[in-house]
Amino acid sequence: MKFTVVGGGTAGWMTAATLNKAYPDSTIIVYESPDTPATGVGESTTQFFRYWLNYIGLQDEDWMKKCDATYKVSVRFHNFHQKGDDPWQYPFGTPREDIYPPDYWFWYAYKRGWSNSKFSPDYCLSAECSNQNKLPVGEYAEKYFQLRKFSGFHFNAVKFANFLRDEVCKPAGVIHKLETLEGKPDNNSDLYFDCTGFKSLLNKSPWKSFQDWLPNNSAIVTRVHYDDKNEQIKPVTDCTALSSGWVWNVPTWDTIGTGYVYCDKFLTKKQAIKEFRDYLTENVQSDCGCYTDKLFRQIKFKTGRREEIWKDDVVSIGLSAGFVEPLESNGLLSIHNFLLYFIRVMENKTNVTQFMRDTFNNHCNYKFDGFAAFVASHYSMTQRDDTDYWRYVSKIRYPYDDFLSSTQINYMEDSANFADKYSWQNLASEALFYIMSGHGWNPFNSVVESEMNFLNAHVDEYDDPSWDQSEIDKMQTPYEYYQDTIYAS
Repeated sequence: MKFTVVGGGTAGWMTAATLNKAYPDSTIIVYESPDTPATGVGESTTQFFRYWLNYIGLQDEDWMKKCDATYKVSVRFHNFHQKGDDPWQYPFGTPREDIYPPDYWFWYAYKRGWSNSKFSPDYCLSAECSNQNKLPVGEYAEKYFQLRKFSGFHFNAVKFANFLRDEVCKPAGVIHKLETLEGKPDNNSDLYFDCTGFKSLLNKSPWKSFQDWLPNNSAIVTRVHYDDKNEQIKPVTDCTALSSGWVWNVPTWDTIGTGYVYCDKFLTKKQAIKEFRDYLTENVQSDCGCYTDKLFRQIKFKTGRREEIWKDDVVSIGLSAGFVEPLESNGLLSIHNFLLYFIRVMENKTNVTQFMRDTFNNHCNYKFDGFAAFVASHYSMTQRDDTDYWRYVSKIRYPYDDFLSSTQINYMEDSANFADKYSWQNLASEALFYIMSGHGWNPFNSVVESEMNFLNAHVDEYDDPSWDQSEIDKMQTPYEYYQDTIYAS
C-alpha cells in the first residue's frame, strides 16, 4: 500500500512510525512544511503511551536521553476544589489490595474525619512517592508499581519528533519531503493522513465544538531553567489552578516546560502573562520576574472534534482530528490510541470499506467525547467562587454522558450498594474515585449511617493505612535515579 502523511511534528512522525511498523513493505511519504516552526514546551503522557512504545519496539534507553525525557507516575492538582486546599492526585499504577476495598476507606474517612486528599497516597504507592519526591523503584516498590509498565513520561516534543524522523522512520525507508502544501497531494496514495493541526488541510468534515462546556481557549507557554534539579525534577505533572484557568509544570531533563491555560473571556493576554510570571517567580524559578514578554508565547486553540475523523481516503490524526485541552495529557493519548485502533481496524486489509470507516469513527468519537467529559469533571465539581471564571465553570450545565452521569448519580446512590457497584476491577471507577475524592466527595455521611452497621462493627479493626517509610527513605529522587541510569555519563 501507499500512504501519505501531510504534516510533521509529533503527530506526523508517530503516524509514519506506526504505518511503517504495520506495513513494512509499503511506501510512506511524509510532507513537512519548512515554513512551520517547531514548537514544544514539554510534553506529558499518560501511562498508556507505553502501549504505543511497545508496539513500535522502543525501549526507554532507545529514546529518553535523546528527548530530555523523565518518568511520570502521577498527576497532582492544586487549588482545583477550593483555593488553598491540600493537593490531590490521579496516580498511575495499580491500587493496593492488601488493606481494604475503597468503600471501607471512605467509611473510615467519614468516621475519623480524614481529608479526602489522603485517598490517592493511601491507595497508590506512586502518589505517596510523588509527595516525597521519590521514584518508586526497587524491591519494595515492585510489589505495587512497576516503572516500566505503569509510568508515563515528560519529554521535549520537538526532540521526540526529530528522533522518530531521523532514527526510526527515515532509516526504515520513509520518504521525507520538505514541501508546503495547500491541500491533498496528487500522488495516488491509498490513504492520506492529515497531521496539519487546526488548519486541517485535508479533512473538512464538520466540527463538533466542546467550547460551551470546556471554555478554555488560550495558553501562555514558556520554558524555565531549574533552580535545583534534585528538588524540581519531580515524577509528577503538577497542575495548579489560578484565577482564570490552570498552570502545568512538566519537568523534562533540561528545562521545565510550563504554560498557563485560560479562557480569554476572563483574562487578556497581558493579564495572563503577568499572573503567570508572578506564579513562576513564586513557585518555580526565582528570576522569572525578569523575563521579558517575548519569552512568553501565546497559543490559541479550540476544543472539539471532527464528526468524521476518517472521511473518504483521509484519516485525521492529532489536532486536525480534535482537541480537548492539555489537562490530563489528552493530546498524545488521542494520537497513539487512534493510530493503534486504525491498525486494528485495517488488519492488513487493502480494500477499505465504509464499515471500516464507521467502526473507526465510532471508536474515536466515543473516546474524544469521553476525554472531554473526563476533563470537564475536574471543573464541574469545584467549590471555588473567588473569581468570575470559577463561578462561570461551576454553573455550566455539563453534558449528561456516561462519565458525568456516573459521577453525579451512581456515586451518590444508596451507600449500602456502594461496595457491590464499585471495585478496582472497573477502570472507570478508578478515575472516579480519585477525581471525586479530590473534590471532597464521600458517599458516606450521617444520612446513610444507619445502613452501615456491617461496616461500623469493624471500623476499629483498621488503622490509618501507611506505607513502610523506611523503604521509601531508601528510594532515590528522580534526579539521583537518572544520574545512575538513563543519564549516566
